[in-house]
Amino acid sequence: MRSPNVAAYGQGMMYTDLAKYGEAIRTAGWDSIILAMLHPHAEGNIYFGQTEIIQYDKNKNKAVYIGDPKWPGQLQELLTGPGTSLYHLLAGIGGAGVGDFVNIQQIYQDHNNSFAGTILQKNFQKFHDTFPMITMIDMDVEKNYDMPSFVAFCQMLINIGFGITFCPYYYGCIDFWTGSLKELNQSNPGAVKWWNLQAYDGGHGNDPQEWANAISKAIPGFDTTGFIHPGDWSRNLDTKNNTWQGDCPPEVQDLFGTFKINNKIPPYLGGGFIWTIDQILRYRDDQRKVPDPHPCGNVGMQNYIQAITAVLG
Repeated sequence: MRSPNVAAYGQGMMYTDLAKYGEAIRTAGWDSIILAMLHPHAEGNIYFGQTEIIQYDKNKNKAVYIGDPKWPGQLQELLTGPGTSLYHLLAGIGGAGVGDFVNIQQIYQDHNNSFAGTILQKNFQKFHDTFPMITMIDMDVEKNYDMPSFVAFCQMLINIGFGITFCPYYYGCIDFWTGSLKELNQSNPGAVKWWNLQAYDGGHGNDPQEWANAISKAIPGFDTTGFIHPGDWSRNLDTKNNTWQGDCPPEVQDLFGTFKINNKIPPYLGGGFIWTIDQILRYRDDQRKVPDPHPCGNVGMQNYIQAITAVLG
């Protein structure tokens, strides 16, 4: 992993508009892109956003990819196409207001506390086979903090061939995150690559130092060097309420500046991320719908990347 690792989450545009924006995304300067989000449903089939992409065909007795046939090639082009800056492609699971980890726990418990032989396991194996360019799965648990099923789910993905990243936001659940890391570090050392720490919205006020200290306390001797990657959200329109939220690049830079200690970058900070590429690309159009009272001006992906690298190097 290159340091600092500058990442961005990408939502529906990463599926519907990749032919249009793929070149701009891969040449903007990002190091990692995290597809947001995969959603395992109750039966074990996998959706990207609202679109079902992997399902288990009972007639054929196998998992099948039913998404856009062009999408795997487009994602590979992101990673290896001309001028790309990307090192990693990840896919996230979870987020706010979804039942992903409720479904995962139910599948786990319905199969005698195991994922072996489940449709969920077979579908994620198919996902891995279809998208070999996606090497890590990002865990954004914001509901249903059940450690046994979560750890077992991570172990299932690790055995399939994925690395894992965590995306915590609520400090009140830090014991869940450090406890899960401790178990996985014992069963699969090094499989959890880093933490994408939300420092915006529900995670506003998160202090990377507190999280790094909690990891060291839970797992004495664990090397947190480069392990915490805090993130901010770009300026965006809340379409439900038609109100503006999020930060322009100068505010992103200011936020990352608060993570310095004695004006130095602590060793546990290995990068940072932005939520999301879609918001950045939609910003101009959204201003036409609802004027932004505190506009960012003519900003693009590079401006957000520069805001992080101006602090982290």
